[in-house]
Amino acid sequence: MTTAEISADEAASDFNPMVSPHREDPHLFYRVARQGPPRLSPTIGAYLVTRYDDLITVLNDPETYSSKAALPWIYDNPPEVVEILRAGGVPETPMVVNDDEPDHTPVRRVFDAGFTGARVRAMLPTMRARADELIDGFTDDRADLVADYAVPFVQTVISAIIGFPPEDTAQIQQWTDDVNTLWNRLAPVPDRVAAAHRMVEYTRYLQALIDDRRAHPRADLISDLVHGANGYPGLSDARVHNIVRGAARVAGFDTTRDAITATMLIALQNPDVHARLRADPVKTIPKLTEEALRRDAPHRGLFRVTTRATNLGGAELPAGAPLLLLFGSGNRDETRFPDPDRVDLDRPNVREHLAFGRGLHTCPGAPMARAEIRVAVETLVRRLPGMRLADGYEPTYIASYFFRGLESLLVTW
Repeated sequence: MTTAEISADEAASDFNPMVSPHREDPHLFYRVARQGPPRLSPTIGAYLVTRYDDLITVLNDPETYSSKAALPWIYDNPPEVVEILRAGGVPETPMVVNDDEPDHTPVRRVFDAGFTGARVRAMLPTMRARADELIDGFTDDRADLVADYAVPFVQTVISAIIGFPPEDTAQIQQWTDDVNTLWNRLAPVPDRVAAAHRMVEYTRYLQALIDDRRAHPRADLISDLVHGANGYPGLSDARVHNIVRGAARVAGFDTTRDAITATMLIALQNPDVHARLRADPVKTIPKLTEEALRRDAPHRGLFRVTTRATNLGGAELPAGAPLLLLFGSGNRDETRFPDPDRVDLDRPNVREHLAFGRGLHTCPGAPMARAEIRVAVETLVRRLPGMRLADGYEPTYIASYFFRGLESLLVTW
């Protein structure tokens, strides 16, 4: 057994998304875990909530299940990492996803301004132009729909929404990867030290943009956060840093990238689905999008912590118990979605999936993400109707604590 693998017994009793076999297929564990109450994972250090009904119970009861630990704080790192962050003046506040009421609403309502229906509609020409431009750039008759398409497509959209200059995309992506590393409790400490050093640079960069938007507001998320929206005042600079680098750039990039490629993989693996997609993309894309979000949720889940002793699905939990909500498992719960591993474009309750969460912390960017998926998929189908998986291609997945995404998606036509 190598450091990148765990034994069969461990695979059935504990969960580690960074290594095999859970990295390739977390459902090996999820199927077993749903047979019993939430269990404590020694690797994750939290109770794993895998059943749909238990997940809904937690999401619908924020008074018992606090969001204050939804995502790790970057200052919850080893001392050598914290020392670098503190010396560099890297701000740390609760993220909006970590806020309970009454703190949540004033921040969330300002954040929501970046993802209104009007903003979604305004972004559609940018999405369409970028999708066509990327396909124009495909060479020969092959492409990797992750590196050559989904990554640059989503980067363009999220940068425009936030207000990042397009020419800074590569550097911002490095910093975004660093945020993910600092959140990852399983990442090697030397990697977190290196990420902390780069976070100091990111802090200076973001502060310059905040200062600019304070003097020269634009139609972008940074300006909304600085000046306020929806009747609520602007946020502190530290809050703006945290929302931009985390909830906006990390969540807005990783999840949408992975949802686009998961949707296309399902289409290309299932000839009947691909045929329906080509024959009637307008009706088929929304159905395929929701079934892909259900079947292959791009976001693994978020943490909660109990505020009092409680019973959840048969597990007696003390006050202060950490929970990891595994949305991908709930989305394949046999009691909610019959024959859950099967691709069914006509599944009547598909919209009950938890890919975007539920309740107080439902993802504010869900309408924008759905629009990005729709444009990305419909442009591929229109421009390359004969696309198929490259010979010998087998899907492999990134080693990620929070996200479930393909490393590559090799296609030909």
